[in-house]
Amino acid sequence: MIRKLLSLFLFVPCTMFATGVVQSDSLYLRFVSPGRDSIRSNSPRGNFAACTNPAAKVFINGKEAKVYGSGAFVGSVNLAVGVNPVRVVARAIGGDSLVKTFVFTRPEPPKPLMHEPAVIDVQSIEPRQNLWLGKDDILEVKFRGSPEYKAYLDIEDVESGIPMLELPASDSTTGSGTYVGRYKVKESDEAREVPVRVRLKKSFWSSEKAFSNGKVSILPKELPRVAMVTGRRPFLNAGLGEDRLGGAKLGYIQAGIRVQVVGKVGRQYKVRLSDAMVGWLAEDFAQLLPVETPQPRSLVGSISTSGNAAEDIVGVSLNQRLPYLADQIVDPPALVVDIFGATSNTNWITHHRSATGIKSVSWDQLGADHYRLTIALNNAQHWGYEVGYDQGSNLRIRIRKPPKIANPDSVLAGFTIAVDAGHGGEASGAVGATGVEEKNINLAIASHLKTLLQDRGVKVVMTRTDDTNVAMPDRTDAIISGGAQILVSIHCNAGGGSSDAEAVRGTSTYYRHLGYQPLADIMYGKMLELGLNQFGMVGSFNFSLNSPTQLPNVLVETAFLSNPDDEMKLLDDGFRRAIASKITTGLEEFVKLYSQPVEKGRE
Repeated sequence: MIRKLLSLFLFVPCTMFATGVVQSDSLYLRFVSPGRDSIRSNSPRGNFAACTNPAAKVFINGKEAKVYGSGAFVGSVNLAVGVNPVRVVARAIGGDSLVKTFVFTRPEPPKPLMHEPAVIDVQSIEPRQNLWLGKDDILEVKFRGSPEYKAYLDIEDVESGIPMLELPASDSTTGSGTYVGRYKVKESDEAREVPVRVRLKKSFWSSEKAFSNGKVSILPKELPRVAMVTGRRPFLNAGLGEDRLGGAKLGYIQAGIRVQVVGKVGRQYKVRLSDAMVGWLAEDFAQLLPVETPQPRSLVGSISTSGNAAEDIVGVSLNQRLPYLADQIVDPPALVVDIFGATSNTNWITHHRSATGIKSVSWDQLGADHYRLTIALNNAQHWGYEVGYDQGSNLRIRIRKPPKIANPDSVLAGFTIAVDAGHGGEASGAVGATGVEEKNINLAIASHLKTLLQDRGVKVVMTRTDDTNVAMPDRTDAIISGGAQILVSIHCNAGGGSSDAEAVRGTSTYYRHLGYQPLADIMYGKMLELGLNQFGMVGSFNFSLNSPTQLPNVLVETAFLSNPDDEMKLLDDGFRRAIASKITTGLEEFVKLYSQPVEKGRE
């Protein structure tokens, strides 16, 4: 009977026990990870995150794991190659116990290829994606095969028998048998969607052959092409690298701009910005124009500056919408805007006194078609900017002026601040060992922050107020259209699958643009006042809500939900209120330091 009763509690969330729904002498086990009984893993370590009765003792393969006050426990086992059974036992004070068994299977690593028989690893052949190449481009082909052969590559209707070199084992991550070959495209070449064939020569009469999955189009007569930028919030990437946050962005651009396409890899167009610089534009953000479309070019005419109460505006005269990139400089404070395909015919720059935040505007011609505009600022802190074209082809650079403090007794009064509760809906985010989901912690902190800010006279823009998954572009639109002057995004952190959950803990803040580092720095200091460990302040962070240039923004990773100590803090609503309070004081400090002081007569 006792065994049957214990089994009923096996998958009850631990947080229910913490609130007293089930009596404290009940024994149970609930696993957050692993999520299944049988696990295949290449990792040398298997990790556990689970919870039980806080008064119980837990043993993982006989080794005791610490059970925290929330009932959470974490642990790990070393995995040998082959089958690894793991037995987790929860034992009550009275002697009753629950047992859960897992089986980890760690496969053997790939064995080195032998000289005989001659084989080619087809999955290793590069290119793996379709390519467009133009004149003087280099096609690089690589594969792994049996070592110590002569290898060749063939491009149908272009060139055959191109020698490939076997790399020394010390130069390859896969050991011996890695072959590399290159071909430089000539103006007379032409090919359309042909695979590359690679060969290992076994004898004068026979070779081992295989074809690449990626197909090559060599189009020297058609490249460069012109494409029109399309879509919602299009952007250029710096390269083809990827991680969970996507590729590193050069910057957002505007629909309607024309760009010069000089190649393609997979679904990414290679865009020539200048002789020394390229960017990558996703296929979804581009519409190819006819081959005969003229390349995007423009002279840059006169420049003017003006301003109003909220912003300064720099107008740049062009006759075509060209690609641009902008960057914040902090010492001395400035905004640098690069316009590609542009040549100076700027013979005057008009500065109106209403542009009070702008010290000076100057231009440089960095290359034949690379024009740089440098806008020196009067204010030490960047408060946001936006670059885009008007209804025609004139570029407008809007630079926010520092907001004014209206009430010295409540410095945030009159401000509009955006508060983002990360995740939501089916996007639950991290999950703690007790089963608590990040999305709910984030919303609880954000709700407390909203109340504290409203008490100080702030208009608060919330990206979500309930358990819904709001898309990042929709969050961004709501923040900008809501007139927010500062953005705080709230999250909980989590360690990776192979990290030590008890060791990795603490708080951190994140920013993308250098001009918004001061906000992240202030917020980091405030979070550390809560007694949390240091995890660091992170710059150049490619998170969607760190990308907007229109306002200072910061991502606050409050604490590690994967760490049982940090998780217990985050489960405490009093601690969540304390987080909201520290964020509020951080915002007050930032505003005091960098806003315009109270107007005379209002003191």
